[in-house]
Amino acid sequence: MNTLRLFALSATLFAAFVTSCAPKDAPVYRFKIKVVAINEDGEAIALQNATVRATAPVVNAIPDFEGRSGVDGIVRDADGNDIFQYGLPAVLQITAQKGGNPPVVFGCSYLKLVPDSTATVEIVVQPYVEGVSGC
Repeated sequence: MNTLRLFALSATLFAAFVTSCAPKDAPVYRFKIKVVAINEDGEAIALQNATVRATAPVVNAIPDFEGRSGVDGIVRDADGNDIFQYGLPAVLQITAQKGGNPPVVFGCSYLKLVPDSTATVEIVVQPYVEGVSGC
C-alpha cells in the first residue's frame, strides 16, 4: 500500500513539475495602419501612395517601421506585408505624408501596441500648413 501511495505521489509531483515549469511564449505585438483623407461630403476615402513611418518618439528609437499605402489605403512594407510586428510593448508615433518637402498632405497619430493582438490605426491626412501641422 505504501508503494502505491509513493508511486501516486511521485507521479503527481512529476506531472506538476512538467506542466508548471514550461517556458511561456513571448508575446507578439502586431499592428496595421490605414491612411485616409476626408472628402467634401465628410467621408473617409483611402489615400494611395502615402509614405508612412511608425517609430517611438524618442532619439535613437529601436522600433522603426516604414511603408507605403496601397489603393485600399492599407500600409505595406517593402515585402508587401500589411501587418507589422514588434517583440516588445511600445507606443508608436505614426506619421503619413504625401508630396515633397514640405508635404502636400500630412497626418499623424499614436498607437499603443497590445500583446498577442493586432492593433489598428487610421491616419487622417489633411493639407499641410507650415507651422501648424504636427502631432
